[in-house]
Amino acid sequence: VTGSGKGIGREIAMQLSKAGAIVVITDVSEKAGLAVCAEIKAEGREAIFIAMDISKMADVEKAKDELDARYGRIDIIVCNAGITSRTAFEDLTPAEFDKTVTVNLTGTFVTIKGLLDLLIETGHGKIVVISSASAYTGSGGGAHYAATKSGQIGLVRTLAKELGPLGIYVNSIAPRTIVTEILDHLYPPGPLRDALLGQIPLGRIGTPEDIANAVVFLASDEAGYISGQTLLIDGART
Repeated sequence: VTGSGKGIGREIAMQLSKAGAIVVITDVSEKAGLAVCAEIKAEGREAIFIAMDISKMADVEKAKDELDARYGRIDIIVCNAGITSRTAFEDLTPAEFDKTVTVNLTGTFVTIKGLLDLLIETGHGKIVVISSASAYTGSGGGAHYAATKSGQIGLVRTLAKELGPLGIYVNSIAPRTIVTEILDHLYPPGPLRDALLGQIPLGRIGTPEDIANAVVFLASDEAGYISGQTLLIDGART
């Protein structure tokens, strides 16, 4: 699970662990990643941490070699790591656009490309990409963010077709309005938060658990005929 040192990624790792997976925590922050790893181990389950920058193929290939030596296989890849910033197009610089593409879109490609051989050797597998409802709404950050999230969905559709014959399922999840540090910053308790709640038919803001539960489902045998899809999780807001 990439970017699993905090937030949605952390919860995905925790729920996959509870479902029986040996979880590999990857993050650019060693401190955060090791903390999540320790939480899982404290509950009597197995997890390891590997420091990894998803935009660097050398990092991903090093991680693949370590996993091959330790386990000899991968069954599930969750591409969760990403960045965002709230910048209007008129203020958006090529540097900021490129950085967002490098982490969010190229990073997803690099992660899958670098680990794919182990998934293929396993003979089956699940890939789940955490995209965003921004791909549909154009909101949530800016043109740079929405563009990368749309790109992820296109990548998922193509990979589902190409990897399906190899027994590999590829899906994505598009969260919107989920409790995170970023959302708390943009919509602190008060009028802004109240207005946001008024836009959500289910009457509550989503939680990281809502996303993690969907990942566990898509990674399980129960999702045995689902591939190439994007699941929008937003309380019917969009």
